[in-house]
Order: sequence, then structure tokens, then C-alpha cells
Amino acid sequence: MNLAFFKKMFSRMRFRIALRSITRHRLRSLLSIGMIGGAVCSIILFHGLSDFVLQALKHIAAENQYGNMQIAKEKYWSPGKESRKDRMFHIDDLKNITSLHPEVIKVSGRLSFFGLVSNGDLSIGGKVIGVDIVGEPNFTKSMRIMAGQFFTDNNAKEGMIGQLLAKQMNVKPGDNITILTNTVDGVMNAMDITVSGIFSAGIDEIDAQVIYLPLPITQTILDTPNIDIAVFKFAKLPLAEANEKKINNELVAGKTLLKARSWRDLAVLFRQCEKFYGVQNRLIEGILLALMFLGILNAVSMTVVERTGEIGTLRSFGEARADIIGQFVLESLILTIIGTFLGSIGSWLIIQTIHAVKIVTEMPGASVPFTLHINFLFSSVFYASALAIITAVIATYIPARRAAYMNIVDALRKNI
Repeated sequence: MNLAFFKKMFSRMRFRIALRSITRHRLRSLLSIGMIGGAVCSIILFHGLSDFVLQALKHIAAENQYGNMQIAKEKYWSPGKESRKDRMFHIDDLKNITSLHPEVIKVSGRLSFFGLVSNGDLSIGGKVIGVDIVGEPNFTKSMRIMAGQFFTDNNAKEGMIGQLLAKQMNVKPGDNITILTNTVDGVMNAMDITVSGIFSAGIDEIDAQVIYLPLPITQTILDTPNIDIAVFKFAKLPLAEANEKKINNELVAGKTLLKARSWRDLAVLFRQCEKFYGVQNRLIEGILLALMFLGILNAVSMTVVERTGEIGTLRSFGEARADIIGQFVLESLILTIIGTFLGSIGSWLIIQTIHAVKIVTEMPGASVPFTLHINFLFSSVFYASALAIITAVIATYIPARRAAYMNIVDALRKNI
């Protein structure tokens, strides 16, 4: 097929014939448009919903749970029989690395341990995480504060307790709790902490066992100046993954025992959901496009049967087979373009309606309900439209080719 063919296919006369054929069977055309629009609309909605969930999990992982990038000793990532001290390091060990990467705007340490948390009447095992709110200023803004407030002083004996853990222990902001654990030298140590607030990260795993303390207080409890991990904050989140390999090479060259891992490497839940939604969306797309394919194939086949005499007349006048096929494809393209446009507009209207109604729902593993939100993505609009057009062209080509290659004499008999 050359340029002349496409010029002829999309000529004004061809468009007039196509519009006349479309309007000749209005109900069939409306059903085809509705089928195409429904498929496009559904694909956009499913993509928008999965994007919202993934963006929310990404924010939790990269801004709260793990940070943009973490650096720790290899033994921290795969612990063995070594002592707790052997898995720790001092944050000053990273000065050479940070000086080589101006894109790293914040470096902070974290120190965590498991211990007993007691309110005087009840003791529950929990995970204490010490964070540096000076080095991670956005950490306090990346979670939902359910009661009280986040601690604002790195040296205050205050802590943020997960919502589910607070409920188990029956504590509220202003109450005192005692944290009991062993220091890095194996000596039993305890400290009284005031609950400054109750938070929810939106994930049961975190809300049911985590307590956040200022990093210096955590170091005091464990009696160490060292940290478990260093958290890097980049100027832009994609820089974390882009620089991961380079930073690891620099750590090896510096003969350190440290290793860098980006937030994506650490966020298992995010990766699982990303893979799940990827498979789910492909399956849904396949089902919708298969139904659309069969619908268009059936509609065009019926049209071919009804227009057999017309096709025979055109072929007897010297019309090329490619022109016959092109005419049917043009008609299908017009219907598809109308359907994709209406489907895109329909998806936007549905999304706005859902946002206005404010539907509250829950997710597996989430500790609190959330308001359903669907992102309207122009990339999804183009993607769904392209799939619809390709499917429509293929579905149209099969019966159109059969029509173009039918015997001219047999086709002309339909006019008798």
C-alpha cells in the first residue's frame, strides 16, 4: 500500500460513502460505538484505579517506610550469627559518598530494635524505629496523624505509636509507656516515653507493631552512637534508582562493607501490587478487546452479506480489492474514533462522579478505610484508543478481505 492508496481511502467521496453506510444501519452503528466506548472507558478506569493505589503505596514506601534509598552493611540485609554491633556503622562513614553526589539533599540515620512495650498493666512486643526528623523533615508529613502530634524535638523522650498497637495497649497522647530491651552490649535497659501522638501508615503490618522515636533517644536506649541504616533523600525520586549501581560501585571501591538499595528494592508490597495490577489489567484488556473484536467482526460480516450486490457492482466497474477493503476499514475507523472519544469523555465523567460521591472502601492489609480515587491519565486514553483502533482494524479486515475476494458474478446475482 502506497501513499496514493491512503489518499484515495481518505478522500472526500470515500468519507461520504462511509457516512452513508454508517447512517443506513443506525442501530447497528450505535451498538458498535457503545461497545467500543465501553471497552475504552473500562480500560481507562482500571488503569486510573491501579495508578492511584500504586502511587499511594509508592509515597508510603519512598517517603516514609524506607526513604528514597537506604545504605547498610551487607550483614544487615542478610544477618547471620554476627553480633548486633557488627551490623552497625557510623553515619560519618558516608561523607565521601555524599560529597560525590550533589543530588543527595539529605542524609539521616535510622536505628531499630524489637523490645517490650508496657503501659504498666500490659506488655506487648513491638518494633521501635529511631528517626532523625532533622535529616528527614518530610517524614512527619508522610503519615496520617490520628491523634496528638508528631514529636518535634530530636532529644525529647516522646514517641509516635501505631494506631492498632495503641488500641491494643489502650494508650492515648500524653500517656507514658515503658520500652524495655537489651543494649548492643547485652545489658538490659528501659526508658519511659511519653506518647506524643498516634499515627496510621495505612498498612496493618506497620500500625500494629511500630513505634517511632527520635534517633538520639533510640541510640541512648541501645547505648550506641551508631546506626543500622542511612537514609538518602534525593532531589528527585527517580535519581535514587538511577544512582543505585554507581553508589554501590563507589562503596565497593572505598572498601566498605556497605551496600545501597533503592526504595523499589525494599518495597516488597509495592512490587507485588505492581505485578498484580499489571497482570490484572492485561487480562481485563484482553477480555474487553476480545468482546469488542467479536462484536465488530459480527457487525461487519452482516454488513458484507447485505452489501454483497453493491460490492459486486463496484468490482465489475474496476474497483480494486484493496479499495473495497479500505472502504470497510474507513467505516470501522470512523465508528472507532467516535467510540474512543465518547469512551474517554464517559470515563472522565464517571471519575468526577466517583470523586463527588466520595466512596469509602478498604483494601486487604490496610488498617484504615480510604476514599476511592481514580486518576485520569492521558497516557491511558491514548493507550486504550490505540488498542481499540488496532482491534477494530483487524476485526474489520477479516470479513472485508473475504468480501473483496468473492466471485464478481456470484456477487452481482444478489442484485437480481
